[in-house]
Amino acid sequence: MIDDMDATRKEHPNCTDITCNSHPVVSTVWNGLDCVLSPDTFDRLQSAWDVQIKQQQEYAESIEKSGTRRDRCSSLRRSSTGYDDFGWLRKLELRSDVPSILEIRHWSFDPLQFEENVLVKAFVIMLEYYSLLEEFHLDRETLEKYATAVMQKHHKDCYYQRTDIEGGRKGATRCEIGQNSDNECNVLCEYHNWYHAFSCAHVCFLFLTIGKADQFLLPIDIFSIIMGGLIHDLDHPGTNNDFEVKRGTKLARQYSNDSVLERHAISEGLKLCHENEDLNWLKSFDTEDRKYVENYITEAILATDPARHGGVLREALAFVEEGPKTFYSGSGSYFDRNNPRHRLFIGRLFLHGADIANPLHCSFEVARDWAVRVTTEFSRQVSKERELQLPVTIFMDGLDNEYNVAKTQISFFAFMVKPLFDSIGKLFPFLSHLNDWGERNCDEYRNVIEAFECNQKRRAGD
Repeated sequence: MIDDMDATRKEHPNCTDITCNSHPVVSTVWNGLDCVLSPDTFDRLQSAWDVQIKQQQEYAESIEKSGTRRDRCSSLRRSSTGYDDFGWLRKLELRSDVPSILEIRHWSFDPLQFEENVLVKAFVIMLEYYSLLEEFHLDRETLEKYATAVMQKHHKDCYYQRTDIEGGRKGATRCEIGQNSDNECNVLCEYHNWYHAFSCAHVCFLFLTIGKADQFLLPIDIFSIIMGGLIHDLDHPGTNNDFEVKRGTKLARQYSNDSVLERHAISEGLKLCHENEDLNWLKSFDTEDRKYVENYITEAILATDPARHGGVLREALAFVEEGPKTFYSGSGSYFDRNNPRHRLFIGRLFLHGADIANPLHCSFEVARDWAVRVTTEFSRQVSKERELQLPVTIFMDGLDNEYNVAKTQISFFAFMVKPLFDSIGKLFPFLSHLNDWGERNCDEYRNVIEAFECNQKRRAGD
């Protein structure tokens, strides 16, 4: 994003200081578009650009001094098919190093910065943090093979192409609109891909660790939450449940139009264990614990269905209204570690919360990157609906400019994310700051809206 900025306040001839609604603004060209930015926003972008250039120069110098290159490197490149027409996606050098637990256990951690296979190891590191491999005699190689299989079963990230030093390209081909009637071919997904899968597991991990929710759970619950986050959208086609139902697909019929994609993900995730001994981490659990894990993961993943949002929120509010109690020695809390219903609800609440937590990222640039991904996927569903003459999903329509995307993100935060995380913050006080980051990100979107409107007025006056 920043490294695409082809104009600066000092150098670009079209960059001028003007006034809009009595506020000073900067008119410039950004990513090939005429833009109007507040001076503070422009200076912040320019500073970020300067820092990034310096880092790139230092990296290039270090490579030149060492006289070596990585045997294989990859970079994140803007796709040539024009998904990000208004230049919000970041361009990143994919990291191939395995992050430490200190880096993973931080709100600033960004999975999009890493090569896909690195996140397989990061997933196991999160399990190791709680000594779960020792607790349940889980085999590391089996877990890594399973996570790799989960990665491969997700549709590929369509925005960036992997390139090696020779310039070769790896990637799947996109199906034509209307071709993927029953999930039969390998489509590319802007949002519902391996990065989102890992991100959900990772945010659950942060809820447990930084949020200090782990004190109310047993080790088997913690394992089920992190594993459930990883597989909650397995084999997702990039369209929603309503799309499956409207088309009457095989999946919709199989699951009687109820939480179609969530039930499909559960089935696919458990099937990997049942059908391949090399991937079968379930065999480490005895019969009783295996049933417990399968049920816990099933219920937690079902809670990620947006149609169940209201029910999850009502349950959370009920806990809040009941108030904290003293279940065992120590200060009062909302949850009883000895109550299976309480423990299961935490898993359901956390998987649903992690699934919609992108607007709360501590970095606006990261939150915005996810927003572009999900809204572009929405737009693709609308295109398919029109092609197939299906009723168009209204909230997904018209997301073809930064103004509408910004307004959609503000509405999504206000009506879905904020109410849920208000309750989460009360139930888990160490998570109460997350909505503050969401509000700050919405302020950034409001700046986008204001700048867009000012620019429209300026053009109308020309």
